[in-house]
Amino acid sequence: MDPQRAPASPFPDPQTDPQTLLERGRQVRHLLSRWRLVVCTAQRSYGHLALANLFGSPPGEPVQRLLGLARRGVEARALVPEQAKDVLILSQETLLDGPALPVLRQLLQRPAPPTVLLGLGTPHRVTVRAALEAGVQALISQDTLGQGILLEALTSLNRGQPFLDHRCSALVGSPGRASDELSARELEILGLVAEGCGNRLIAQRLQIAEVTARDHVQRILHKLQVPDRAAAAVAGLRRGYLH
Repeated sequence: MDPQRAPASPFPDPQTDPQTLLERGRQVRHLLSRWRLVVCTAQRSYGHLALANLFGSPPGEPVQRLLGLARRGVEARALVPEQAKDVLILSQETLLDGPALPVLRQLLQRPAPPTVLLGLGTPHRVTVRAALEAGVQALISQDTLGQGILLEALTSLNRGQPFLDHRCSALVGSPGRASDELSARELEILGLVAEGCGNRLIAQRLQIAEVTARDHVQRILHKLQVPDRAAAAVAGLRRGYLH
């Protein structure tokens, strides 16, 4: 999972009719005006692009309230206040220090949790189910951005309703997990393995024991039927666990 990969735009495809773009952007900013915002992304360019779109409001439009841009989990934890009922986190699935989901899970377990809209690069049913179990309220695929999905998701969230785009929704209804399918934790660890992290660094990032990280890696190799970590990364890409 390459955090430096060119990001998808958080706003509609420029080939869309310009008036449609302008109106859609206005509606998105209006819906966002009820929230205090935290943007979580490993990609500086994505974050700046999102902020330019969200906060480039013409005079007379509601003013957006930004708490900050987080590129690491520790930054996200620091930015989100304990009383976060009016906080919306717009997050990509990977941060500079690892998967975003463990961080989001911790934030969602707080007494007054935020609302989370999570963008997935390549949705997999393990990831989607893990996000829903963690309490993520909205899930969208990065490749559906530009089709009005962001506006649909925010409309649902403002009504107090969860939202899954069509790709994520289809995965939720797929059959139960096979015996050789990776768990949500194993998927997180596979992503760190693909980044080149050793067991010690995996343990540090996920705040688990090094021996636990080692055992997880061994189970991943067994499930993927591969001899080493490099082969596991390749197999993860082929099976759709990684992007």
